[in-house]
Amino acid sequence: MAGAVPGTMPGGARMTDRVDVAFDGPGAGVGGLTWGQRKVWTLMQQAGTSMSMGGAVPVTDGRTVDDLASELRFFLCRYASLRARVRTGADGGLVQEVFGSGRAVLGIADVPDGGDPGQVARELAERWEATPFDHAGEWPIRMAAVRSGGRVTHVVVTISHIATDGGGIAVMLRELGERDRVTGEAAEPVPATGPLELAALQRTPSARRQNDISLRHWERLLRAAGPRRFGPRVDRGEPRYRLAVFSSPALHLASKAVAARTGDATSSVLLAAYAVAVARLTGITPALIQVVVSNRFRPGLADVSHPLSVNGLFMVDVADAPFDEVVDRTRRALALCSKHAYYDPVALDELRARIDRERGEAVETSCLFNDRRLGVGVEPPGQVPPSRQELETARAGSALRWGRPFETYLDKLMVQVGAAEDTVELEIQVDTHHVSADDVHALVLDLEALVVAAALDPDTPTGVRAAPPRQAAAPVGDR
Repeated sequence: MAGAVPGTMPGGARMTDRVDVAFDGPGAGVGGLTWGQRKVWTLMQQAGTSMSMGGAVPVTDGRTVDDLASELRFFLCRYASLRARVRTGADGGLVQEVFGSGRAVLGIADVPDGGDPGQVARELAERWEATPFDHAGEWPIRMAAVRSGGRVTHVVVTISHIATDGGGIAVMLRELGERDRVTGEAAEPVPATGPLELAALQRTPSARRQNDISLRHWERLLRAAGPRRFGPRVDRGEPRYRLAVFSSPALHLASKAVAARTGDATSSVLLAAYAVAVARLTGITPALIQVVVSNRFRPGLADVSHPLSVNGLFMVDVADAPFDEVVDRTRRALALCSKHAYYDPVALDELRARIDRERGEAVETSCLFNDRRLGVGVEPPGQVPPSRQELETARAGSALRWGRPFETYLDKLMVQVGAAEDTVELEIQVDTHHVSADDVHALVLDLEALVVAAALDPDTPTGVRAAPPRQAAAPVGDR
């Protein structure tokens, strides 16, 4: 790795040993960033971090340092975005250079006798996550083996968001598992479209037409929406930016039951319930929510590793309707949201600025939803719904726990659905100066209660009344 000091990894991590990993791969060249990369770069600059993904994973299958070096080599050879460095071009704009070959480092951290390898791995992962990548001088992947008593106990991996997203990591892990165990070669010999190729495609007339269609969708919803989602800031002290996780076995059972009855996916059920719960909390309807959309459903992009997930704009009327009807509205609105979530983020910023100027007010869109589960399809019909007793028993296992706070956070409220077995796990990121901790607690309990009630009664009302045009009840922050 260029500029690395022997025994040292980026982020100041001290290593006892290292393995140099040579790599080569296709797609080399210099060019612009993709739409997804541009959006990620802007968010990283605003947040002051690399928005990295990864962590510390126990190694329980006997993999060795050589095995992990082979995995790092596979990633770098196959995925052009991991061989890319981002810098300022001659015209002052951003360019990325994808290298056809190079060398990376697999760090090795040996744990002293009596030490805790799990703690060493976690501390290294936390240090790497907190240390921004040098995107002009460092490969956007860091990887290390933690070794205790000569045996590898953990692997630590951190990847910058500019190189991938959640769907991209899923592609990498799937293709790693499918590779030939003898040769180490990928099952599919030709890698998917690289970032330079996609950036070029996004400059074609066809892509620009798609961009224009998507922006018209955004403009229609932004002009129809009221200006606020939440109330003005109320100083509630520190920590301001907080993370909470709500685990609900009852929400798992109930969302599947409602989805099976309505012929939808549980994603639609949970998004509908979130929209209702936010409307109940704020008194503002219709609900306007940014939904994270992975564009890997588009032709030719299923196996792309670099960032493709961007925010789509979703609006649904939740007032004066049974919940099943809102789920149906959500499914249709979500389809439009996904269809129109492929756009140039620079062009969208220009559109939003123009609309705000013309309206004389900024339209706030800081309410977000992201279902991070992969492969969530329509629930099969004919399932036996859970009984009231089963749901009440499951509700007794619900829990909200608060995690470590953020130093900064760009939005006001975001709910993410995480992959979990036999439970729904909602991760809530919140600016408590706009949505208090008590409001968060009330929101998740209300969301859970609504879906549980709907699982038992298809005519369950949302309890939301239509507000007069461009008016709403007192927002959360004013209470």
